[in-house]
Amino acid sequence: MDSQELRLDRIEKKLDRLSEMLETLARLDERSDAIEQKLQRHELRLDLIEKDTNANSMQLSRMSGRGLLIERGAWIVFAAAVGLLSQFIK
Repeated sequence: MDSQELRLDRIEKKLDRLSEMLETLARLDERSDAIEQKLQRHELRLDLIEKDTNANSMQLSRMSGRGLLIERGAWIVFAAAVGLLSQFIK
């Protein structure tokens, strides 16, 4: 009977360790799920930021094109004014 009690004690200890491992595994699984949800939320936020950045970039490039056109027009008008002024001075 003594050897059977020892054997049962060993089995009980192994079962206790197994239940502790299963609890730890469950906690790790919950953490993994939480991390995955955070990652998905961060990916969504990055997608929104990228979309806004692309929209701002497109708007800036359109405005830059207009600015260059206006600047070129201003230089043409300035050159014409200088040419006209030089004609009047002669």
